[in-house]
Parts: sequence; C-alpha cells; structure tokens
Amino acid sequence: MDLGLSGARALVTGGNRGIGRATARALVAEGARVVLLGRDEAALLDAVVEVGAVGHVLADTTDDVTVRAAMARTVDLLGGLDVVVNAAAPRALPGTPTSLEELVEADMLADVDTKVVGYLRVVRAAAPHLRRGGGAVVNVSGCNARVTGNISGSVRNIGVVALTKNLADELGPDGVRVTCVHPGLTVTERNLGDVDYLETAAGNALRRAPHASDVADLITFLASPRAWVASGAVVTADGGRPGHIWA
Repeated sequence: MDLGLSGARALVTGGNRGIGRATARALVAEGARVVLLGRDEAALLDAVVEVGAVGHVLADTTDDVTVRAAMARTVDLLGGLDVVVNAAAPRALPGTPTSLEELVEADMLADVDTKVVGYLRVVRAAAPHLRRGGGAVVNVSGCNARVTGNISGSVRNIGVVALTKNLADELGPDGVRVTCVHPGLTVTERNLGDVDYLETAAGNALRRAPHASDVADLITFLASPRAWVASGAVVTADGGRPGHIWA
C-alpha cells in the first residue's frame, strides 16, 4: 500500500530516541523528509545519520520561545511542513513515587508541562504551516491514561487525549488530521537487553513484546493521508492487554 508520504515534510519531536526515533526512520522509509527535534544535540546528530533525516533542531518543549524558533528553522530546512509527530515526553522511571502521599507535586507539574502543554506549544507553532495544505499531527500518549496506580502518568496521558480531540475539531476544517496513540510497554534501545522487561511487555493477548518499530509503523500510517478517516481517534498499541474493554 502506498501511504502517500513520499516527499512529505515531517517534524518528529523526541526523535533522538525510542518511539520518536523509530518513527522518524519509518517516515524516511516511506519517502518523507524528516527533521528531528530534541534537547540532546549529540543524540540528535547520531539519530540524523542513522535514520537519514534532513537535519535536527534544538528545543525544550517547556519553553515556547525555543519551540517557535525551532519550528521556524524546521520550515526553513524542509520548505514547509506536512506532518508533526509529538513524542518528546518524560519517561516513566522505575521507583518514581506514584501514590497520593508520596507524589511530588513539582514533578507532576513538570510532566504535564512537558507532555501536554509541550505538545500544544509544538502544534500551535506548526498550525499556520499545516493549515496551508492540510496535514497530520500524531500525539504519542500512553496506556496510563486508561489505568489507575500512577496519578501523574494518568493525568498527563489523558490530557494528551483531550488535547488531541480539541485540536482535531479546531484544525479539521483546514484539512489537518489529528490522532493519538497509546503505546503500552514498548521495547526500545533502553530496555532491549532487560529480560524481565521483555517478558512483561509480552504479557498481552498475542504474547509478543511490542517494539518501537511496531508502534512507529502505526504512527506512520496515522500520519498518512490514508488514515484521514481516523482523525480525532485514540488508538491503543499494546498488543492487546487482556481484561480491558474500551467502549
């Protein structure tokens, strides 16, 4: 199937690692021209070479000034913008307090600022360019939006869902499609050698651990014109964790 992404101009935030990097690689494989956004220049430079991206831009998504500057540079590099993939988000770290009494308020606010408001900043800066010819935004959220046990994780991820639908409704009349993906436990370069993690990640109905490249394939499809009918949708990418019904 031709996804219609050949020549598409794409920005991937968090493109230096994990799902963002895998998505950049998948977009390039479909013929898209990609710029990576992140904070770690050394990692970005390595990723640019490895995935075949056009280049990179430095930005902290909690800082609107740097986001707008990075967007202007991206448009200069690509000559426009058709696709934005938001994957720049804080990692869920083992041992981070999650209960009501132990939760660190400042950490939770930083999580929301980075993932929810950060995504908003990126799309707000990209919107004038996306509106010119229609385009796509894919926001990478997470399955903590649908389970309890981690207040900060649930709030920041469900916030991305609310942001996605608002953006889909507002930008849709201009031909801009917006969707959200909920990855579950996903194997990336950070945990590839962790046997326990691999076993846990494979605890889904298909008994297969999802890898970043698997999630990237889904994101790439949603970023394509082929997926226009899914605008506003939230798609789970966890291999079918048992016991949940999503109405």
